[in-house]
Amino acid sequence: MNERHAIQDAWQSAGAERADTVLCTVVQVKGSAYRRPGARMLIFPDGRRIGSVSGGCLEGDLCRKGWWLTSDGRPAVRVYDTMSDDDAVWEFGLGCNGVVHVLLERADTDSVRESMEFLAACRERNLCAAIATVVRCDAASGLEAGDRLFAKDGEITGGQFARSEFAGELLPWLELARHERRSQSVHLDLLEVFIEWIEPPLPLFIFGAGHDAVPLVAMAKELGWHVTVADGRPAYARTDRFPNADRVMLLTPEDDLRGLGITAESIVVMITHNYPQDERLLQVILPLRPRYLGVLGPRKRSERLFADLEAELNGASIHAPTGLDIGAEEPAAIALSILAEVQAVLAGRPAGKLRARSGPIHERREEREEGELGDARQFRPVMACGL
Repeated sequence: MNERHAIQDAWQSAGAERADTVLCTVVQVKGSAYRRPGARMLIFPDGRRIGSVSGGCLEGDLCRKGWWLTSDGRPAVRVYDTMSDDDAVWEFGLGCNGVVHVLLERADTDSVRESMEFLAACRERNLCAAIATVVRCDAASGLEAGDRLFAKDGEITGGQFARSEFAGELLPWLELARHERRSQSVHLDLLEVFIEWIEPPLPLFIFGAGHDAVPLVAMAKELGWHVTVADGRPAYARTDRFPNADRVMLLTPEDDLRGLGITAESIVVMITHNYPQDERLLQVILPLRPRYLGVLGPRKRSERLFADLEAELNGASIHAPTGLDIGAEEPAAIALSILAEVQAVLAGRPAGKLRARSGPIHERREEREEGELGDARQFRPVMACGL
């Protein structure tokens, strides 16, 4: 289960038990930080917490002070500035050189409740969506921090300021978030908004239920992906072998795979160790153009396989042999190699060593000056709270 879903489930459970909670969300990062915008943590009155907003250095302070910062029922922003030379910075043991803005909200407010219900609906229907949250605003805007609007397929579907003049101004930014598939911060004339891009769990289809599929499933589920395991051998395609998998399916020679639901958003990994089966399956999978298609085995085997298929491969994201060259030999290391390559492909990264990277670790594309959540100097350094 991914972090967002774990928080949703914990919030729902807390509501059933009538327990108040505080929701903490990273809404802006300048410079270096362990977690990126959209990272969440849910705090319970007894000190328990679900999720994280840093590598462990901010959580304690938020748990201690989150309750009184939101004691009036209004959201608050806590700013941690590790670029400052102020001695107060070092009490948190921060190891990053950046500014982290965390939005704190009582989770029983209408805005958070509507947000959680929207996320639950998207989760149930496996939809991509966006949530725009007001982080700071001028009184003239008529809005309040924590107000939200919700969008699906580029169209606004609801929220506290869905009918305001600012909704129209945000439409291009919502479309950009959908196009780039990433969260971002937007600075308008009278308010600052965090647009969070929401995607369903990544669909991973593993063909082959041998012993090497076991760690692959376990690791993929740790990443929060939706995992389907399929095999033609009844002795292997069993749920007791893969208790963490979302689906385990027994394939028949006549199975055309249409029931599996493979799409252009899917990740497919072939570890059947069965040449005729791979050939049959790929005849169906290749035209579907999955986002990533990996085939385990020697290069010569893959070259022969695709030559025999005589398939049109232009535009296909084929990785054969699958995985990164990390010297993997054992099943767990092979699984790590495969999933690391998938992650690199999804992020558009070359999968090199971080020490050889010249730019910031988390930077995925050229930063835009316009549209960011304002200059960090507009906020009080180290710890600014209260909206």
